[in-house]
Amino acid sequence: MTMPSTKNKIKSRRVLIPLGYLLSAFVGGGIVFAILSQQQVINVADDGATEATEESVAGDENIFNLPKPMWESAKLKVGLAQTKMMAVSTWATGKVVLNEDRVAHIYSITEGVAYQVPVNLGQRVEKGQILAVIDSREVGSAKLELYQARLQEEFAKQANDFAQKVKKNANELLDALEANKTVEGINEMLGDRPIGKYREQLLTAYAELIRARLDYERLEPVAASGAVAGKQLIEVEAKFQAAEATYKAVVEQLRFSIPQDALQTEQALQQARQAVDVAMAKLSILGYFEKDLQDLKPLDPEECISHFVVRAPFAGTIIAKNVVLAERVGTDTEMFRLADLSTVWVQADIYQKDLPNIELLGDTIQFRAVSGSSAADHTHEAKIFYRGDVVDADTRTLLLRAVTDNPDNHLKPGMFVEINLPSNVSTKVIAVPTTAVQEVKGEQTVFVKVGETKFRKVPVVVGPIVDDMIAIEEGLKAGDNVVTSGAFVLKSELMKDEIGEDD
Repeated sequence: MTMPSTKNKIKSRRVLIPLGYLLSAFVGGGIVFAILSQQQVINVADDGATEATEESVAGDENIFNLPKPMWESAKLKVGLAQTKMMAVSTWATGKVVLNEDRVAHIYSITEGVAYQVPVNLGQRVEKGQILAVIDSREVGSAKLELYQARLQEEFAKQANDFAQKVKKNANELLDALEANKTVEGINEMLGDRPIGKYREQLLTAYAELIRARLDYERLEPVAASGAVAGKQLIEVEAKFQAAEATYKAVVEQLRFSIPQDALQTEQALQQARQAVDVAMAKLSILGYFEKDLQDLKPLDPEECISHFVVRAPFAGTIIAKNVVLAERVGTDTEMFRLADLSTVWVQADIYQKDLPNIELLGDTIQFRAVSGSSAADHTHEAKIFYRGDVVDADTRTLLLRAVTDNPDNHLKPGMFVEINLPSNVSTKVIAVPTTAVQEVKGEQTVFVKVGETKFRKVPVVVGPIVDDMIAIEEGLKAGDNVVTSGAFVLKSELMKDEIGEDD
């Protein structure tokens, strides 16, 4: 093998040097290119990741966008789901029932036919409002009896008033006669004042007595002189004595009969008044008051004397209606059921194992409805009025009852609720403010921030509420970015989007 010459070596070196520079340049450029290419790959990867996220967001119906300009008007706030020590409480199942102290089962207390039924099922009525009008034979007869008794009372009163005047005047007449006043003087004293039958009896006997006395007094001195036969004087004297005896008998009789006759009229008046009272008592049993019966007009066709009016005993709602127009109504027919729904009872059967928790309740209970706009909105307070005294032998439960106001009728009787039974035992739980929980399509839900303007709807299982913090038993982990204020706006946006998709 021949060795290259020096010239060729130099030439080769000259060729190699540029090649080296070229190679170096190429290699160096390759490094730079590699670095740039790597950076571009990284950026492309990042862009690809961003696009993938957006694609996943677009495909996930639980994630939606809320532009930042809307945050301020929505008062949107985001906070971390916290780990918190909370008392382990249980939720006992209960239900809302009617306030039995404010429920009226309305029956008719008389038989008849429904003449008017002016109310409907579910209607709100006021106290004293007419619920029905019953055409009743019993009521008509009772009112006619009262009307007749009042007429008899009026006649008896007039008779008694007259008898009392006669009694007074007759006694004055007797006193005047005993004073030996003349008939003219007596007539002038009494004038036309009523004396009745006593005037004729007394004045006739008195006039006969005066005439007999005058005859006797005229003949007595004449008979002493012998001018008149003694026999005639004896006859005049006998007439005088007979007239005097008759007059005394009349006076004695009238002294007794005048007050007796007046007493009889008083008794007749009392009997008439008793008849009125009895008739009124019969109608009061039927629910009538004296003011309702002041002016009875049985012959007036507009009076409708046989009509019996059924009225609402208090303000409330008609929750049952069992009578219609022209229907036969008996005393055993529940016509209406009226309930005052402004207050309701909350009733729960507490198991024996949970009885110690009742002592921690105090005077009130916290309960929540099964449905509603949020857990917080459906947390209510009720005052306990009955804790039960006997454990049911079959269910091993104790009856607990509480009463709560229901001004907007939000709580419906028959609705199931959950009653919070507190405990002294605490445990570590994930907790968020109660304002973070909303109900969406029957699920308790929170909204978790997953991007700059994106939020995910996350179903959760909620636990007890303590100091406006609600335990999350399932669905969240500590550190999740949860919307704590303005969640209702997110719910509205979510529902609006879903409505738009349905359209």
